[in-house]
This record gives sequence, C-alpha cells and structure tokens, in this order.
Amino acid sequence: MVQDFTVQRQRMNATGIGFAGIDGVWWLPALEAFTLPTQAARDLAEIGSAIFALFDAVTTLYGTPAGAKGGFDSLLNYKVPAHIPRLMSGGRVESVRPDFQLVIQTSGVHSAKPPEVFLVATELEICPSTHGYAHAMQQGYGLPTDLVESFVRYLAGRELLFVGTNQWSEFLFEQLAFCRALAELGARGRVLYDLPLVTLADSVRRGERWQPPVFGIKTKPPTWNDDVVGRIRAHGLERFVWPDDADWPEDVGNAVVFRFGYFDCFAPDELNRFLQWQAQGATLLNPAMFILDSKVIMAALNLAVVRDQIGAASPDALLVLDRCIPETLLLQPENLATIIDDKDKWVIKYAGFDGGNQAWGGRSLQLGLNHSIANWQQILNQALELPWPVVAQRVVPSARVDIAYVDANNKAQVMPQGTTRLRTFMLRDDGQAVACGSHLTVSGGTMQVSEATNAVQAPIVFRD
Repeated sequence: MVQDFTVQRQRMNATGIGFAGIDGVWWLPALEAFTLPTQAARDLAEIGSAIFALFDAVTTLYGTPAGAKGGFDSLLNYKVPAHIPRLMSGGRVESVRPDFQLVIQTSGVHSAKPPEVFLVATELEICPSTHGYAHAMQQGYGLPTDLVESFVRYLAGRELLFVGTNQWSEFLFEQLAFCRALAELGARGRVLYDLPLVTLADSVRRGERWQPPVFGIKTKPPTWNDDVVGRIRAHGLERFVWPDDADWPEDVGNAVVFRFGYFDCFAPDELNRFLQWQAQGATLLNPAMFILDSKVIMAALNLAVVRDQIGAASPDALLVLDRCIPETLLLQPENLATIIDDKDKWVIKYAGFDGGNQAWGGRSLQLGLNHSIANWQQILNQALELPWPVVAQRVVPSARVDIAYVDANNKAQVMPQGTTRLRTFMLRDDGQAVACGSHLTVSGGTMQVSEATNAVQAPIVFRD
C-alpha cells in the first residue's frame, strides 16, 4: 500500500484535468518523479534553439526561388491533397513539443561514471496536447511548475486562447485546467472549439462522441462521466470557456492563439480566420502554415538549401540537429530499396494530411523489424500508393526502464522494461528557447508509446 500518494492524486485531480469521460487522473501515475541529469536540461534548451532554427529556415525558404531550385518546395508539396489550403501566414513558430527517444548509455557495470543521456527527437509536434496534465503532474508531485510559469512570462499580459478542432475535443478538460493554472498566476486563458460547447456536450451525452475505443482509452471505466457541462461546473471551469461560442469572433485583439488541430481538421474559412486574427494583432504559437503539419520537415534537413539556410543563421544549430534528429526520408520509389534492404533499422509513418488523424499518437507507425522482407516490401508498396505523404525514419531504440506506479487501488506496482518517450514543451521567450513541462511516458510491451490509460506518466526532475 502506498501510504501518501493519495495527496498527490488529490492535487492532480483538483486542477480539473480529465480526458474524454474520465474525470481526474486517467493514466497510471508514477510513484515518484523520474530523474534525469542536469546536463539533459541544458541539452533540451540547446535542442529547442536548434529546432526553432530549423522551423525558421523552412518557413523562410518555402515559396522562394531558392526553395524551388533546391528541391525544397517540391519535397514539401509531395502528395499534399488538393483540398489542403496552401496557406503560409506570417509569423514564426513560437512553440513546439518534440517527442524524444531517451537513449541511456552506461560505461560498464563496474564504472563509477554516471550514465550518459542522449535525446533524439523523432517527432516535432506542432499542435500538441498535454499542457494540462503536464502541469497537473508538476503540481501533484510538488515540483516547480515551470510549464505554466514559462507561459505566463511569455504571455506578458496577453490572453492565451486554445482554438481547437472538435475532432480532438477529448482534451477539453486538460486545456481548461491549464487555463485555471494560468489564472492562479494572474494570467488569462480561454478555450474555443469549432463547435459550441453545448453541441459538443449534447453529442457526448447521446453517445455520438468520445466512445471507446478512442485514442488512449480501449474501454469505458466504471467511473465514466459523460456530463460535460456538469463536470465543467463541478470544477469551476466555466470562466475559461469562450462565451458566445456559436461563432468564432472576428477579432481576438493581441491574444496568443494556439491552433489545436491540423489543416485537415478545420474548414478553410476557419483556417483563414487564424490569418485574420494574426493580421489584427494576434500572435499564433503555431502559425497557419500548411507545411508545419508535415513530418516531411525532418526530411528537409537532408537538403543542401535548407542546411545552408540554417548554417547561415546559426552554424551550431546544424550540429545539434544532426545529432538529435534521426535520418528521415520521404518515402518515394527511388529510396524504397534502401528501406527494404535494411528493414530492421527503419520505421514508416504517415507524414500528415491523411484526413483521419492517423499521423499522430503512433497510430500509423510500422516497424520493419516486425515484418518479413516480403511483408515489409508489400507494406511499403501500399504506402507508396496512399494519396498523402509517408516518411521513413531510422529506428532509435528508446531506453527501457522498470518503473514503479500506483494503480487505481492506491497500490504500488512495477511496469518492467517499459519503453520510454520524453516529451518537452519548447517555447520562445525573448528570442531564447525555454524547455519546460518535461514528462516521461512509459508503455509496456510496445514501441508505439503514447498517452493511454495503461501507460505510466512521470514528471521529470533534473538533478545530479
């Protein structure tokens, strides 16, 4: 029996977090925070700066003669469906949440030297979730709440506005909870979806939405609660819902807007509304640029024109990117032989624009080592026929750890040799990259690690 974890769970639940019909903590909470060396914190800040340099390079190059001549435009345009608006708003990427493979190398059994930690970013998530529960974990475990504090500094008096797709509305409560965390520090945040809250709530109550199996939830637990409005009121979250949400406002002033959804999640007029707000003074954390939604950006690092652009602005960034981003290729007939011949060292996944939200959460991931040569070749050929882009990426085995967690009965359990994924929010603050809200996701028996009711979550502490 874990004698004192009740307090941590109560602290987390008190933030108002939840996911779909689950109120409060919906993952398996780690018994304690996961420790990484302080060097990893310094590495994260350096990697954040390099990733922002990559985004600056690609958003600057696209649509220019240099981008066209260097093969960049054709790379990013490859198989982008015709219905995706080719919008390229102004502004720059202000926030991103990379997903890192955690590579831990030891010097040997008898060595006194501490293990070295290397971080390899396999995803550059431009529309991430988890703000709310990453904060809730920091709050629950009594850690510095650097995620919300970093956002408060960045906002500098401006409002944060989560503008989301109803396709991802399961994350409503964790975003409302983050808005409350902002309010507790004197900042302001609100949530606005592309369907009115009452419409969303009615469809949930009628069983038309949030019905397992959904992302992260295979079956409904006994505590499932489909009273969306009742839960909002019970947690005192009403003031963080945008009022009069039947229509999006014409103007949001100087708000900081977070686009929670990809281009294929929003109607064209809604995507244009993001541009309208920006023209009127709003800042978009993740601008309305269609190329940002594509994993092909990581493959662009192979192009000389992109490398030259990054190197001219930040020579050190190239070294960091080469170290922290695995080899990524756009799946095309000319590189098929390479990926087949060395199948155990490659994975493939949708790059974006698939229209079914399969490009995130590990849903489309296929590992060559799980297939025979013949089957792998068939999978690749089928992927080539898809009407959207697919990328191949070098496998980077993430650390496996034994991690203690607390089950629903407040009993300590251990997940043996769980596969890890480190997630960290990157935010630009006065030109500097701030890494905050780091947390570890651990899944058992699979390399497809994602947030789920049967995954362990742990906040990160950095110390030697």
